[in-house]
Amino acid sequence: MPPERPTFSESWYRVESLRPRLRSTLQTYRQHFRGQVYHVVQDPTNNSFFRVGPSAYHFIGMLDGQRSVGQVWDRCNERLGDQAPTQNEVIQLLGQLYASNLIQAELAPDAEGMFNRYRKRVNREIGSYLMNILFARIPLLDPDRFLDRWVKWVGWFFSPIGFALWVCVVGLGLYQVVTHADRIAMAGGLLDMVNWDAEGLGLLYLSFIGIKAIHELGHGFSCKTFGNRTHSGGEVHTIGIMFLVGMPVPYVDASSAWAFRSKWHRAVVGMAGMYVELFFAAIAAYVWAITGQGSVVNAVAFNVMFIASVSTLLFNANPLLRFDGYYILSDLLEIPNLAQRSSEYFYYLVKRYAFGVKRAIDRTQTPTERVWLLIYAMLSTVYRFFISIRIILFIADKFFFIGALMAIAGIVGWVVVPMGKFVNYLATSHEIDRVRTRAIGAIVASLTAGVLGLAVIPAPDRGRAEGVVEPVRFAMIAMGANGFIEGYLPDTSYVTPDGQPLIVASNPELVAQRDQARSERDKTYYELQQAMQDEPSLQQSLRQKLEALDTKLGHLNEQLASLTIHAPFKGLWVSPQIESSKGVYLDRGQTVGMVASDGDLFIRAVADQRLGPRIAHELHEGAQVELRVRGVPTEHFKGRIEKILRAGQTELPSAALGYRVGGNIAVSKDDRDGKTAVEPFTEVHIRPDPEAIKALRSGQRVVVRFDLGQRPLGVQWYRSILQTLQSRFRI
Repeated sequence: MPPERPTFSESWYRVESLRPRLRSTLQTYRQHFRGQVYHVVQDPTNNSFFRVGPSAYHFIGMLDGQRSVGQVWDRCNERLGDQAPTQNEVIQLLGQLYASNLIQAELAPDAEGMFNRYRKRVNREIGSYLMNILFARIPLLDPDRFLDRWVKWVGWFFSPIGFALWVCVVGLGLYQVVTHADRIAMAGGLLDMVNWDAEGLGLLYLSFIGIKAIHELGHGFSCKTFGNRTHSGGEVHTIGIMFLVGMPVPYVDASSAWAFRSKWHRAVVGMAGMYVELFFAAIAAYVWAITGQGSVVNAVAFNVMFIASVSTLLFNANPLLRFDGYYILSDLLEIPNLAQRSSEYFYYLVKRYAFGVKRAIDRTQTPTERVWLLIYAMLSTVYRFFISIRIILFIADKFFFIGALMAIAGIVGWVVVPMGKFVNYLATSHEIDRVRTRAIGAIVASLTAGVLGLAVIPAPDRGRAEGVVEPVRFAMIAMGANGFIEGYLPDTSYVTPDGQPLIVASNPELVAQRDQARSERDKTYYELQQAMQDEPSLQQSLRQKLEALDTKLGHLNEQLASLTIHAPFKGLWVSPQIESSKGVYLDRGQTVGMVASDGDLFIRAVADQRLGPRIAHELHEGAQVELRVRGVPTEHFKGRIEKILRAGQTELPSAALGYRVGGNIAVSKDDRDGKTAVEPFTEVHIRPDPEAIKALRSGQRVVVRFDLGQRPLGVQWYRSILQTLQSRFRI
């Protein structure tokens, strides 16, 4: 037997003579995980479930109150050999069964004390769970009869016909959102469209309660539907209130889905809440699109659409948080208790390889499972920390006092309490008695390395800003006279002054006026010639008339000549809409395109108040920067700073740099053009290197990376945190 799974236990004498038996009310269901048969033990009295493997089920199946624990263990060893549970595993199994109230036994005082430790641990976990006001649950009603009464009318929604209807409705909702995306962009995004005053918050909360009630009923009805189809599980006995980030919302206990044999049925029950929620959100999107802004119906529809999208993507569908996505992933990977087991495996790695604990127990079964557990442990920790910080900052931005309390609670819960428990573990745990010195040394070495890495060792300090490519020389091309477009050069054509015309237009009315003026001029000239011989007194008036007609004719010829437009200089002809202009009548002065100088481009980058002052103070003209085309991260070029304009500007070089068109600069809601920034920025002019000029095009959006030297990561993070607090809370 390997040291990670020792056969014998020093505490075996305490349980060897016990004669426990399983409670008679228990029910069992078989499930398949990775080709092996597992068993789910259900206690119908409290709708609790306990999943055990084949060897553990073989052991507890022989607990009939007549055989002793020692006799059952010996029998398991005879039948199962190396697959039989060890004495330590039996003790842990009995403790868990006893803590879950699944076995009955007359316990000796020493055994009862040992098992009570399991119960105290469970009670402690439950107590800490209830003390956490963010996620406390209060059961209220038993909805089982209600679900039984209505499942025959609702259950079809979880069939192929229901899914087809769902696809159609959700598709219609997405279409409405896409076609009305300009309304969202004009407002600055979904968050900026939410009404955060007292009345708006009340309506938002009522909408939240309503959509979440529908969400939870989706879990309940789907659980009932598959329970009726498979005749296993499906009971839903609890509906209540859960405090989510301190806000009471409804919840339904659909844990009886654990008894389903098919992991796909369990996964569908996990998805059912989001499935139903998105269905109603799509209906709400359609209502929002067709109703007038400012009405209560429009506001409620938007709230439902907003809540369903944000909560579904950030919380319910995300497997890194212990909501629906987590249980779906756990079922599909066939790794029960994914979060707990990932933490246990991470702690095992620390104990085994950092602390040197020889008898640390590895409960994983396959290499694939180890990889999943390690990846999940790291990603879930980072994401929970990230999303918690974002929630606190968001709430503090709207309600500073509540956000400050949450931040204090977060520091206590994430830093002070874990550090206290860890120090207590290092000082008192018997598990590391023989390696305590090494464990403390490993922690001190890790902390020292972390401090040196964050506070001493320099790291590249960089900043990024977005910019737009513009030609150094350009000319806007406008119509010289009214006319119909007959010919044109295609967009993005290279042009020269003596080459093909950019635009060829016609104006029959001008041609008629010119012909008429030419005829009158010829007539007047003939009359003047006759007057010079017969009536000299008329010469003066005829000469004036002839001059006026010459002037008019010249003006008409100029107008007709301006209908054929040539490039003013060599460059690139830019006219994205020109193909749709053929045959269209355009007025004089109407812009039809632009000619940009060929091979002579520069970049106008805008840096916000975090980065702009640093560029102005720490960089100089001629400093090298790195350029990447937005959306093409694999290609990068070089450039040099040509000019740093003074800070304080608010008019963006292009609307493409603002929030409304996907940029990173917040713009004013009152500016329809989307070019007025909310906060002043620093503009930087950059001259690309020759190889970059060949690849760049006028109008492209680029990301500019500024190299600001090297500083320790701790210094960089401190500055970033300080800037975040200053910008959000004006401190």
